[in-house]
Amino acid sequence: MEGQVIYHPDFLVIPEGGEKPYLVAYRCEKCGRLYFPKVNVCLNCLSEDLVKQPLGGKGKVYSYTIQYTPQPGLKAPLTVGYVDFPEDVRVLAQIMAEPEQMKIGMDVEVTVGEIRKDADGKSMISYKFKPVE
Repeated sequence: MEGQVIYHPDFLVIPEGGEKPYLVAYRCEKCGRLYFPKVNVCLNCLSEDLVKQPLGGKGKVYSYTIQYTPQPGLKAPLTVGYVDFPEDVRVLAQIMAEPEQMKIGMDVEVTVGEIRKDADGKSMISYKFKPVE
């Protein structure tokens, strides 16, 4: 990934060799509660013993909004939504779909893409979602 920087290296994994990217949640070893993004202490039992747990690559759209006037540097329309994973985690991210494609409950999968450039002109790469084909 020459010339690129992963924006969330603690919870976005982009495997070598063409495998699909995936997200990593953090599970409390004491009570089993799952968190995304990472927390330093379990909000349920206050344990600091949290371990990484890969999430499956697919989920369902829980809710979304379409921004027709996004912040500078982003193209409109910009779809952002919450995606529910089978592991009982809800994740917020951009959804790479046309507004007319969007539906509550639609299947989406993790993908990666540029969110902006850093101060050195390198692409900042983060997770996004796209419809499952």
